[in-house]
Amino acid sequence: MKIHYLIGSMILTAFVVLFGLAVASPASALEFSTEEKARLREGEMVIRLLPTSGKKGFYGGSGYVVIDSPVDEVWKTLLNWSIYPDIFPHTKECTPLSRKGQRTLVKMVIGHPVARVQFHLNIVTNEKEKTLQFDLVPNYPSDLEMLQGFWRLFPQPGGRTLAAYVVSSRAPMGLVILVGPELARSAIEMLLSIPGDVRKYMQAHESH
Repeated sequence: MKIHYLIGSMILTAFVVLFGLAVASPASALEFSTEEKARLREGEMVIRLLPTSGKKGFYGGSGYVVIDSPVDEVWKTLLNWSIYPDIFPHTKECTPLSRKGQRTLVKMVIGHPVARVQFHLNIVTNEKEKTLQFDLVPNYPSDLEMLQGFWRLFPQPGGRTLAAYVVSSRAPMGLVILVGPELARSAIEMLLSIPGDVRKYMQAHESH
């Protein structure tokens, strides 16, 4: 199975805009290694942490996975807020509060034995491009200082989908100290593994 690795300039631009990266060239920023390509072919996750992730409450990076479902099916799954608690570990609530056009205000609650985090996201979708962008809504209750990112889906041969997910977040230092370094590392790994959670959910769903 040959995977198309045309991530495109949109992802590169998002990295630069969201994270202020100094990128030498599109090729160096977007190409997958031979090992990463092999992992993607096998349905495994490829995760890339940003160099500054884990410093002073900042966490960020990107995650990629190939899902054995057509783009339109994956897209519908991403837009079904009500099943997020079934897809993503520790997600307790995902409630749409309002919608205008392609813009939706969503309340999220993430639960964990050590800490419970709630925040509100402004989500903007583009069905034609199969992109979903999100960022923290100002002046709404939030336990995070910053959260932003996006999804983009790319059709692959054989009715499969390459899902690309980019995210950055910043937690208050009080929360960082509370959870400790080990749990913080686990949290960022869980955050960047979100595309893999979608793959697992769709595999289980399509088997019924």
